[in-house]
Amino acid sequence: MIDNVKSNNLTLIVGGGPAGASCAWKLASFNIPCVLIDKASFPRDKVCGGALSTRAAEILITSGILSDNELEGLTLAEHRTMSLWNGDELLRTYTSQGSPVRIISRRQFDSVLLNKAASAGAEIVTEDTVVSVDSSSVITSSGKRLFCSNTIGADGCNSLVRKFISGRESKGTGIGLEYFIPLTDLNEKPEDLQIHFGYIPYGYIWVFPDSEKVTIGAGGVGSPASPSDITEALNGFMKDRSISLDKYQLQGAPIPSCELDRNLGKGNIYLAGDAAGLVDHVSGEGIGHAVESGFLVADCIISGGDRKTLLNKKNCCISIVRQSMFYRHLLFSPFTHGAAMMGLRDNEEFAQGYWNIISGTESYSEMFRRLLT
Repeated sequence: MIDNVKSNNLTLIVGGGPAGASCAWKLASFNIPCVLIDKASFPRDKVCGGALSTRAAEILITSGILSDNELEGLTLAEHRTMSLWNGDELLRTYTSQGSPVRIISRRQFDSVLLNKAASAGAEIVTEDTVVSVDSSSVITSSGKRLFCSNTIGADGCNSLVRKFISGRESKGTGIGLEYFIPLTDLNEKPEDLQIHFGYIPYGYIWVFPDSEKVTIGAGGVGSPASPSDITEALNGFMKDRSISLDKYQLQGAPIPSCELDRNLGKGNIYLAGDAAGLVDHVSGEGIGHAVESGFLVADCIISGGDRKTLLNKKNCCISIVRQSMFYRHLLFSPFTHGAAMMGLRDNEEFAQGYWNIISGTESYSEMFRRLLT
């Protein structure tokens, strides 16, 4: 365990998920002293569907944090086929000719990224919780006080670092719920990704199979549905498919649904991943945005704080989430939902656009141009 540290050059990162670990790796790779603190002991489980888009995979590989072979080793399944449903109606089954969506284990993935940061020279402190933040230091539950030149909040949607900046609790936090079902318990294994609309307003139910299990989950970014509404919808979906609820534990995690911080913090305080509200409001994508935002924050610090230039890049994670906050209404609003569902059913181009959004290979403006035409 580190002792009290006072340094004008130290960068402190709160949170060891993909955003924090990626940021720590890049800073350490540029010989910038940094300490990462997380309350958990790694490897640890994380409630997440584990879908990793093509765009996220490219960011991981081109950055150098993972090699092709390392990412392959973390991949539990690859999918190019997706079935789209609206309630009980199968709209279509779409198969892409392009790159796949991968399913990964967050337990393994997050641990590998954290080890990469440590190998690059970042100091990693686990099983210690940051309980207080100010502009130049943090205090942990073990009583340690660390002074720093920069603080990075990668501590989730209920971020303590973000609370320090804004002076209030985060608003608009939703919830995602999941069951993890071993393949051995299923009479028939789903072969493709499944997206089921119509069960949750501004959300959906997903079925993601991999080589070990099937993840069945429900949620929505910005959905007006309450946790009990989402639970009821998910349990009803399970019962309709004769899957016993008694054998499996329902797991849940908060997800941010508004308050995107386009500046990723302010001054010498930075935010990344869920703490910055970087979750796609249509697809629910979060892993790739977390990794990219961790790199963006590191770039800001490496460049001496040049937020304006670095954070206004076209089609970066900030731009994508901003687009999703608008376009989600065209997909989920009661006034346009029917037309969107017909578009997915009847229009091959629109279905391809939706797949491209899930896989991270197309912008929202391109996707909805398909719908309007």
